[in-house]
Amino acid sequence: MPVPNFRTFSLLLLIGFSLSLCKPKSDFDEETLLLLAAATTKICANAAYTGATVVNSTATLNASTDCITGMTSSMSADLPAWIRNNFKCSVGSVSGSNYVFRSQNIPNNKSFYFGSTSPMYEALAGGQKSAGNNQIASQCLVYTIPSSPAAKSGTLVGTQSGYASVGITVNGLAIFNNAAAPGDTLATEAQTFDKFNGHPQSSGVYHHHSQPLNVTNNNANLIGVLIDGFPVYGLHCDNNTASTADDNVPGTVGPALDANHGHTAATLLFPGGIYHYHFASDATAGINTLIGSNFYGTPGTVSN
Repeated sequence: MPVPNFRTFSLLLLIGFSLSLCKPKSDFDEETLLLLAAATTKICANAAYTGATVVNSTATLNASTDCITGMTSSMSADLPAWIRNNFKCSVGSVSGSNYVFRSQNIPNNKSFYFGSTSPMYEALAGGQKSAGNNQIASQCLVYTIPSSPAAKSGTLVGTQSGYASVGITVNGLAIFNNAAAPGDTLATEAQTFDKFNGHPQSSGVYHHHSQPLNVTNNNANLIGVLIDGFPVYGLHCDNNTASTADDNVPGTVGPALDANHGHTAATLLFPGGIYHYHFASDATAGINTLIGSNFYGTPGTVSN
């Protein structure tokens, strides 16, 4: 049976609702029931991402939310303060032993990849080049992330294992691993980054391999959380003090980073100490990246 398109889904849902008012489900034939179920599932799934679909040519920034106008920015009250007080431009909630983030994945910064007709357009920096015809497009990314992360015993899970994203930034954007498209290294692909160190892949998923420059610029700011539940920070550690004077590259003070770009140390958000990742030099990429080749913990799931 062919899968109906969005217009068909909408029509089927309306028909199904109308018919259900006067006709019992048992009177529908099996194919109609399957179509109605598929339509309802698809539309309900889309509704979960809340907010209007962003059209690049009319996209604007909402000054009150610091997110693209029409997108919902909402963190539920049962989320821990380190998420509730720092994350935006996505919808965050708690489900059992997981945090769930739903994101349209549209950057709240100007970018070359909005296209030249968009109010959010900005030319590439000198020396940069376009990533072909790739442009930013609204997504339906759902992250299910363990709320009590722990180190994985045995063989670690690779970050290049087919995940749609390996983490989410504090401003609701996809974090990608330390690998480029086959044939390139990230050191080469970095020539296509916009002025905020992001770019979209072929289906329009805007993402960061490198530090997002409207979140952190070689400092100790929280960047986001990876799908194994551990946070990721900028180049420096804050050493559990509000002062920036003692911020430093990990290993200068406190534990050095492991091969995953992480270490266990106290931070302002986690004064009792936690394993966390840092934006750091990566041999595979040839540049600094937000994650190495493996997760420290057991990753959750990502769908799009």
